[in-house]
Amino acid sequence: MIRTYTLLSLAALALFSSGCGSQSGQSALKQGMAAFREKNYVGAITHLTRASKRITNSPELYYNLGLAHLYRGDMEPAQSAFNEALALAPKHVEAIACLGQIAYFQHNYAQAQALFERAFAAAQGDELRARILTALALTESGRDRHDLARLHLLRALKLCGHYAPAYYNLASLYRDKFGLREEALDNFELYVRLADKEDPHYGSAVNNIKRLRSNLERIRGEELDGVKRDPSAAAKLLQEGMHLQLAKQYAKATKAYRDALAADPLTFSAAYGLALSHKALGQRAEAVEAFRRAAEISPSHQESYYQAAEQALLLKHTAEAAKLLDRAIARSPFNPANAELMARIRYAEARLPEARLYGEFYLSLLPPGDKNRGPYEKWVRSLPVK
Repeated sequence: MIRTYTLLSLAALALFSSGCGSQSGQSALKQGMAAFREKNYVGAITHLTRASKRITNSPELYYNLGLAHLYRGDMEPAQSAFNEALALAPKHVEAIACLGQIAYFQHNYAQAQALFERAFAAAQGDELRARILTALALTESGRDRHDLARLHLLRALKLCGHYAPAYYNLASLYRDKFGLREEALDNFELYVRLADKEDPHYGSAVNNIKRLRSNLERIRGEELDGVKRDPSAAAKLLQEGMHLQLAKQYAKATKAYRDALAADPLTFSAAYGLALSHKALGQRAEAVEAFRRAAEISPSHQESYYQAAEQALLLKHTAEAAKLLDRAIARSPFNPANAELMARIRYAEARLPEARLYGEFYLSLLPPGDKNRGPYEKWVRSLPVK
């Protein structure tokens, strides 16, 4: 399991005296909220329970009572209080989300998912919706559906780019489930820039940054040890390969590019040119390996990952294609082309609900007047939701 960030930021909702209920009920309400603010949850429960006997029409009162029980770890009375709040206000987003949180803590992930989806549908405001999407991501991760967990976190960050917990969870997901250490490091660093230093997860993120950075530097050093390089010879062979490629003499170009890489294994342009030449010759398996090598030499080059994944899909190597695209998505999460290709991969794997979700994400990234929107949206809507 990934090390999860707190599901939802739980906060009491303000309650104001409205003349409803007896004077003793209002007094108990004030005492209960004062105790809650002081984190005296036993006292809050005592006073809010007394107030609920007199004030019977306040969903916020029941929500706060449920929250006090939840902070105490008393799940059953918390659940009962949240249900009372929903009886009075069926679209009480916070109460629905808290019921989802209880279901998550009880490992009832299907119920948690249904409740979080219900809360999301009723929620207003980008940050609140981002919080609920993050909770949905953790629920999917609990079900070992890490692909969907990633997608929910990306949706959260698209809604609210400064929502720090989503970065923390995305970093943990990349580190623990996708094996993407560089991308995990990037997201931990983003979290640290946004989070308050008093946040309980701040220290963990800082330690992760130090550990990941140290490991990556060590690995890079080991990879470079013993590598023989002749940049001058590689440059001449690279120029030869480029001229042959422009002349569409792709078979000869591949030899020149291979020779350039033999002279200097870190010549990115030779690896990329080799990949494009194999692609032009219809040699897809060779193209995949060459694009992969180009990406290893220059991890920031997005197109290498995308091209490798697309060629692997054409070979019907869907698992390999998805793994290659994982890194492309991690490095460029809001590139529409990546979402569209992952939708195709999931469709080829007959994972149709996931294909739909990636298709919807692709549509959310397109400009409003894009000419491809209409036909693509029709295809997406034809796919099953579950």
